[in-house]
Amino acid sequence: MDINEAKEMGIIITPLSVILEGKEYQDQVELSSADLVNKLKEKAAPKTSQPNLGLLDEMMKKFKEEDYDHIIVFALSSNLSGTYQAFRLAAAQNDLRNIDIVDTLTLAGPQRAVVLKAAEMAKEGASKEDILNMAQKAFKNTVSYLYPETLEQLKRGGRVSPAAAALSSLLKIKALLILENGATTIEKMGTARTETKIFEMLLESLEQHQVSAKTHKLYLLSCEAMDTINRFKEAATKKFGDIQYEVYELPAVLAAHAGLGTIAVQAALLD
Repeated sequence: MDINEAKEMGIIITPLSVILEGKEYQDQVELSSADLVNKLKEKAAPKTSQPNLGLLDEMMKKFKEEDYDHIIVFALSSNLSGTYQAFRLAAAQNDLRNIDIVDTLTLAGPQRAVVLKAAEMAKEGASKEDILNMAQKAFKNTVSYLYPETLEQLKRGGRVSPAAAALSSLLKIKALLILENGATTIEKMGTARTETKIFEMLLESLEQHQVSAKTHKLYLLSCEAMDTINRFKEAATKKFGDIQYEVYELPAVLAAHAGLGTIAVQAALLD
């Protein structure tokens, strides 16, 4: 969903900051996904940061001037970003009281789905309590996996040691990472020598989290890895049958650290 499309639905997207070569850019405003991919191809080591504090302060002032009945913010997981705390600080500094700032404990697909549902419910006249209850139930039933093609970008960003990345490359070992709802970090779930084994591990974990075609939708995110996405879809269809999918680009907060060739798989409850 781009920023203009969101505005038409009464949704305001606050961009994260991406820092490249010492310069700060607003994600998807001053730096497109294609720009980031090109920088990754040049072996850049981008960093990500919470939204610019000045931008948040201006936003809260505008909210106060426009006198909304109520505002709900669905912030990127506080365990992955300072966005949640930054929103709380900006709201407090502007004495904005008609606002709920929700720590989603997730990102990307499940976060997008809840925002869209909340906007739909608001247009239909739902109470803020009903919207927040819907969101809480959804965010309690998510799980996310990250499958990087290599550990090189994670090494450049300091997420893994050079020795571990070199050993992984030498032994041709692939890694699968997991973010369970409420987890403090993205953790290594397991390793394997083949993509087939990685997919088997991921699908078994989804099954353990009680994911099924009747109850859940999968969000598949790619950073220059649509071939991998398509192979995973085939494997998931064999496992779960006619399960629903949505496919998007990998957000900057993940692509900047995981690198080219990375996919993410997220499961969330159906509406």
